[in-house]
This record gives sequence, structure tokens and C-alpha cells, in this order.
Amino acid sequence: MREQDREAAGWTRRQLDPGMGECRADQRQVEQGLLLVHSDYRPRLALVEPSKHDDAAGMVITIGLEGASGYITRDGEQLRFRGGHTTVTAFRHVSGERRFEANQRAAQLRVLVDEDALARYWPEGLISLLPDGGARQLAHAATTAASVLHARALLRATDPLAVHIGVLSLLAEQLRALRPAPATVPRWCDTDIAKLERVHALMQEQMAQDLTLDYLCAQAGLSLFKLKQGWRYRYNDSPQRTLLALRMQRAKLLLENGCQVAQAGWQTGYRHPPNFSAAFSRYFGYAPKTVGRAGA
Repeated sequence: MREQDREAAGWTRRQLDPGMGECRADQRQVEQGLLLVHSDYRPRLALVEPSKHDDAAGMVITIGLEGASGYITRDGEQLRFRGGHTTVTAFRHVSGERRFEANQRAAQLRVLVDEDALARYWPEGLISLLPDGGARQLAHAATTAASVLHARALLRATDPLAVHIGVLSLLAEQLRALRPAPATVPRWCDTDIAKLERVHALMQEQMAQDLTLDYLCAQAGLSLFKLKQGWRYRYNDSPQRTLLALRMQRAKLLLENGCQVAQAGWQTGYRHPPNFSAAFSRYFGYAPKTVGRAGA
């Protein structure tokens, strides 16, 4: 890209003393908290360059275009960046040194994402991503074909919107890889569904009995684990809460039709009226004796 085109596209250049070799870094602000940096170093002698982020936190996506470089934190942690590989690093209050070998080219494209920008794009992952202090390598792998295309386009792009889209595409690809895999949802066959519905029917038919989950499992031919897991899938609840809801709704209907409190409790599995009254009051927020024509 020509000098005037580079400046017109919003790039600013930082260049080391020519006596040190060809070492330059172009950067452009993509949006608040999102910075794109293209560095191209070929120092005559081994180069150590201080790097400080003492008051900042965020993430860096480094796409190695050619050669290699290193980074050593003040705590001694070492990171290595290589051509053809993408490295994702999270940092908080870190300082260290970037290191380049003599007469070796190291070209990289970096996306710097500060803490506020990360909070915009992945708020739920912010705590797990950022270390308490220092630097943490989150990923290091061969650069994908998609990232290669985005990087090439960004190096020649002049349109701000195209740059914005390209940078966000790189960020989205890396955040997708860092997100935990979704929990596997088990497949439930018709036979399993029928067993769950059998348990639901037993709850309604035999609620006057002292029903236990072990008894219901035995009657339907399900393990306790599969009953609980399947119940969440089929009814979006636990078996215990479903049974309680069925009992309370039946008891309320009985009371509304003139059944006495003790009788309503007995018919819904409560052998002791005080236990029934307490459960009913917790569920509905009022005592069973206040319903309909119920009597003690």
C-alpha cells in the first residue's frame, strides 16, 4: 500500500531508527477498544523491545505472517509467535519484552481487544478469559484458511467498513473456538417418552399412596438418573415438583367441592392433616381451610 493510501485509510506508522534495521508497525483504531496492528520487523541485531500494559486488560489475536518472535513477561512466562500460526493471548496488568532475532523477518497482524470491548462481545466469558495478572496463552494453532483470507484483505483494505467487518470476523472466529462446547442433549426415543408419560399417569392415579421415585422408576422400567434427566427434557421440571403440583391442584379441587381438609389431604397422599396444611399453605400462600366450604 502506498504511503498516501496508507494514511488515507487511517493507518499511523511507528518506525524504529533505520540504523536498527527495517522495523515498523502500522496501526489503526477500528472502534473503541479494538486496535489493528501490522508489524514488520527485520532488525540487524537481536532486538529487545519493552511492552507494557500495566493498567490494562484484554486479549490479543496474533496472526503470524512470516518468521517468528517471542515475548517474555516480567514473571518469566514465555510466549512464541510463528508464521502460519495464530496465537490468542489474554493479559491483565502485564509488562515484558518482545524479542526478535537478528536478520530474521517477523511479520504479524495483531488484533488488540481491551476489556470493555470483550465485555461487549462476550460478557459471559470475560471472567474465564482474563487472568488475575500476567499473560495467559488461550490458543496456538495453524492459521485457518478463513483467517488467512481476512488477514490478506485487511492488509490492503482502505474502506473503514471493510476493515471493521474483517476485524470482527477474526474476533468472532477466535471467540467461537474459546466458547465451551454446548451440553449434549440426549435423544429420547418413543419408548422412553412413553415410560415418562407412564410415570406421569401413575402420579395422577396413585397420588393417595406414598409414592417414591424408586417405586415410580420400577413401575415404568427407568433408572433414577434417566427419570430425572428425561423429566427435565419432557416436562421441564423435576419429578418431585411435578408430583407436588398435581397433588396440590387435586387437593384444591377437592376442597372447592366441599371436601374436608383431612379428607383432601388423605386423598392426595398426606396421612397427617398438619403436614398437608403446611404443604398447601406453602404452595398457594393461604391455608386449605379458607378454600370453598372446607371444614376442619
